[in-house]
Amino acid sequence: MSITVDHEEVRTQAGYVNDAAVRVDEVAHSIPTTVDGGIGTAAILGILSNFVTSAGELVIGLAGMSDVLDDCATRYAKQDLVAADEINVAAWAE
Repeated sequence: MSITVDHEEVRTQAGYVNDAAVRVDEVAHSIPTTVDGGIGTAAILGILSNFVTSAGELVIGLAGMSDVLDDCATRYAKQDLVAADEINVAAWAE
């Protein structure tokens, strides 16, 4: 049994994940820094603070996953070349 990995597809998916990280990060500029919520201002700002913190963690996670996927694609591509060389050497030896 063998498993085939299309390293170009993995690299494409890494790009999609990175694009998602960039899009989430771009939302940061639309978050209000002041709120006129009367007596609820502190609560609203607390909610926004949690939202911004969570969004920041999401961006970091997505960017990290993108890097890992890209690294995996590179390693799979190199391993494919090594395996192809081994097969070629074995074929010539026969």
